Amino acid sequence: MATMRTVDAGRGRADLGILTAGLAVSVAGDAAAFIALLLRLQPQGSGWVAALLAAELVPVVVLAPVVGRVVDRLETRGVLIVALLGQALVAVPLALLDGPLPTVLLFAALAALAAFVRPATSSLVPAITGPSGRERGYARLSLGFGLGWIFGPAVGGLFTGWFGVRAAVLADAATFALLAGACALLTVRRRPDPSAAADDRSGGLRLLLADRVLTVAVLGVAISVGAAIVDNVAAPFRFVDQLGASSAQYGLYLTVWGAGVLVGSQLLPLLHLSHRVAVAVACLAMGAGIAGIGLAPGLLLAYAAAALGGAGNGILNVAQNALITARTPPERHGRLFATVSAVNQTAIGGGTAAAAPLVAWLGGGGALITAGLTTMAAAAALLLVTTGATEPTEPTEPTDPGEPGEPAAGAKEPTSEQAPA
Repeated sequence: MATMRTVDAGRGRADLGILTAGLAVSVAGDAAAFIALLLRLQPQGSGWVAALLAAELVPVVVLAPVVGRVVDRLETRGVLIVALLGQALVAVPLALLDGPLPTVLLFAALAALAAFVRPATSSLVPAITGPSGRERGYARLSLGFGLGWIFGPAVGGLFTGWFGVRAAVLADAATFALLAGACALLTVRRRPDPSAAADDRSGGLRLLLADRVLTVAVLGVAISVGAAIVDNVAAPFRFVDQLGASSAQYGLYLTVWGAGVLVGSQLLPLLHLSHRVAVAVACLAMGAGIAGIGLAPGLLLAYAAAALGGAGNGILNVAQNALITARTPPERHGRLFATVSAVNQTAIGGGTAAAAPLVAWLGGGGALITAGLTTMAAAAALLLVTTGATEPTEPTEPTDPGEPGEPAAGAKEPTSEQAPA
């Protein structure tokens, strides 16, 4: 089983703050660099732009079995640092080489290293907070991601306009190094137990399919995410062509959705829902928001629907991670997180491919209504299929045998009220 070097509550809070701040800066850099690379390839034609999008998705799916085993067999903080330093190194030639083929290939290498970062980060959170604090930990982490993705694209557009693509990507390389430095400051350790790794050779997909609740939840979320991604393509047609929004008003929609994500990501610790129900409620809210945008007669109601959809998106980001860690022992977290990332990325790819023909057939509003109703149907099915499922015994974070006198992570914190998964 995974073991960890335990920390007291004060150090746990400090670790979580360091990780969140580092992620916010790095994610903002990623978003800025992605915008810059899209602008680099746009004159080369839509085929190269599509290749860049594929280069972001495919490595996460293909490498999931390897990523999961690495995260579960090697010390997790070390995996994070190596992956981030590798990204910093790859980003330098990515900035300097302007051709479309080197850009796509190097971006795929960057995405391959990024495939290790999310599962490793998600697996570290319960080690930092302890089981009783994981919802708070994932909420804080989601705040960092959300802030990065809100400010990153705007910064990327401005930075590219002022200094060029090369400078924007080099700045991203600096953010990778900054996050690696932040991870080096973490006091928590999540170390694998070699005997457990030898005994448990199950892949992430096999582990996922062995748990009916997790299988249904992940499938339901994948359908919801695949349907919801249609919003990315349909929303400009809905707001600009059908609701008469200006560029600034369309930009306000994106801001409202992002603000909803930030607020929603902080709500789960306050809702006292089981994680299974929270995932379903999040998908229902997200679907209702997307359908509401398609049905709204004017901009104000469309903005209100966007706030609801964003809040559901934010709750989902936290609830799914909490559900996974509640239903699986710590030594399997890396494989489960890598597998779920691969499933979600596959859904995003499918939804993106279906979006353009759906908009052409139904128009922006019709496509959004269809996507929202599909998301809500998946959420309802998740609730119905898993009703009455047996709740697992809470997995515990084992302590490092070499430090028996230290309290478990978060042990000095007051126990938070938390519904079982």
